[in-house]
Amino acid sequence: MSAEELPLVLVVDDDDDTASLLGMALRRRGFRVSSAPSCAAARAALAERPVDALVTDVSLPDGSGIELTASLETKPRAIVVVSGFGGDDDLEKSRAAGAHAHLVKPVDVARLVSTLNELLGRAS
Repeated sequence: MSAEELPLVLVVDDDDDTASLLGMALRRRGFRVSSAPSCAAARAALAERPVDALVTDVSLPDGSGIELTASLETKPRAIVVVSGFGGDDDLEKSRAAGAHAHLVKPVDVARLVSTLNELLGRAS
């Protein structure tokens, strides 16, 4: 499979270490990755190039990942919201915004990869 055929994931997180860690882990598992530190940067990136999957933190400097997800006119095939909270209300907010999955921090990379593969119809 050529690099262009690998699924493209946009990781939205204002914590550089987290974005870098997730990016490296996803690349090692066969994804192309771009990142954005804010809602505005994510919207700009999505306007330039559609992605197969969006992985977004809830708490961002200029809004929330849930608001970002809800505001997208064209949604990626897989949307995963990442949060420090995982109560029923949090899960419902993510689902209502259009997210396909809600993972609780610290993110289990194997679970994230498995979730993305399942949502994108890829073999694990």
